[in-house]
Amino acid sequence: MFYVKTEKGILRLATQDEILGNAIALYDAEGNEVRQASDAGGDPPAPVGYVLPTKSTPMDELTDLIKSMVTKMGNVQEKVEQQEQQIAAFNAATKNGWPMAKAEPGATPDEQKAIFAPYNLAKQGQRLVDKLSHPGCFIADDVRQEMAKYYISLLKVGAKRTPDPRDVVAFNDMYGQPTADQKTALGDTGNVFPVPDIVDAEILHFAREVSVVLQYARMWEMTSEKQSFPVESAGVTVAWGNTTANSDPTVAEFELDAEELSAYSIVRNTTLADSRSDIVSWLHEMMAEAAGLELDNVAFNGDGTSTYANCSGLLTAACGYSIVMASGSTAFSSMTGTTLSSMIAKLDGLKKQGARWWLHGEVLHFVRDLKDTNNRPIFTDTIGSPVPGTIWGYPYSETIKMVSTSAANTAYIVFGNLKYFGIGKRLGSTALSVDPYGLWTTNRTRFKIYQRWGLGIALANGFVRLVTAAE
Repeated sequence: MFYVKTEKGILRLATQDEILGNAIALYDAEGNEVRQASDAGGDPPAPVGYVLPTKSTPMDELTDLIKSMVTKMGNVQEKVEQQEQQIAAFNAATKNGWPMAKAEPGATPDEQKAIFAPYNLAKQGQRLVDKLSHPGCFIADDVRQEMAKYYISLLKVGAKRTPDPRDVVAFNDMYGQPTADQKTALGDTGNVFPVPDIVDAEILHFAREVSVVLQYARMWEMTSEKQSFPVESAGVTVAWGNTTANSDPTVAEFELDAEELSAYSIVRNTTLADSRSDIVSWLHEMMAEAAGLELDNVAFNGDGTSTYANCSGLLTAACGYSIVMASGSTAFSSMTGTTLSSMIAKLDGLKKQGARWWLHGEVLHFVRDLKDTNNRPIFTDTIGSPVPGTIWGYPYSETIKMVSTSAANTAYIVFGNLKYFGIGKRLGSTALSVDPYGLWTTNRTRFKIYQRWGLGIALANGFVRLVTAAE
């Protein structure tokens, strides 16, 4: 028996025409719909006799959900505990150095993980923030991570004979490409990479730890290849009386010429590939030390040729004053306390302000034994004193790039204020080059740093040097 519903929802028996037609919905005696009415664009009607599934209401679905939660509360608790364990494991992994790179714009976490794997970003560069290793430097953790990303990207692109093209694209997207002058200025074949400002600044920061000229010399930023700076060589002269005489300060031009500075070091490929080693600190310290020590070498030993950036150093005749030891005194051990005192006397009073002694550690050995005419040591140093040792009351700095071996007619000590020595750094010229090819048979890679510096004595009469006697 089939039924149809009236407008008031009351079931009545269906006629034969209603049953054979498709225009009216049919129901059974219980009120269940057994056939849908056909309409334009709708689903075809169900065959006669087919009982359609009962449609659930939102209230029915909510009731079923609550019943499910009640019956499966144990499973819910189990899932919560699993999530808590995963969160705890995640936090522990983060503390232990699980690589968590801050995503670059447009890069998903998975892409970041692929780029910087297998190196541990949380560990890379840790020695750079160690106060025992570098007491004079401070790096914020976000800066350290950016440096780690740069060096790791550099290794993946430059230190491989056939780098992954995706690594090359990622490096170029993050750091760009070196400029044309950087490529031509190097004059070498191989991979050349730009150094971002943040890494360039930290290389200079760490180079100061090993370089005395970077610590004490006056530094300017150079915006062109050649740049001049004013240097006052004489002040204004005053006169007594009712007439004022004309007197102008004497100002000379001091020109710096930016020259190329490069140094390279060799690293074993096993070290580069070892994710357990802090390769970022190793590379950064190597680059900074190479640059810093070479600047010291030029500042003191430069002979004015292109080998020394066309700089005449403080140990050459370009130094304003020279004290030559007595005839026959051809060895460093022949110096006396009076000899060093005469060096101090050579400088004008104002130029002695801020002056220091600059000498090699081997030479300092002889200075520590010197005494004045009353048999008192001229070297004053108290163990445990917060004040560093002094020579005739003036501080000193050991400079490993200065002369250390006795010889006749040799300058080996400088006295003066390095603020009278100028250093210019050409902006935007730092680059690194990587050569994975030249030493591939020995499984080693060469890393080369390239910079442009200008160095020179700004005020020659602000320095005096000590020279052994000629033979």
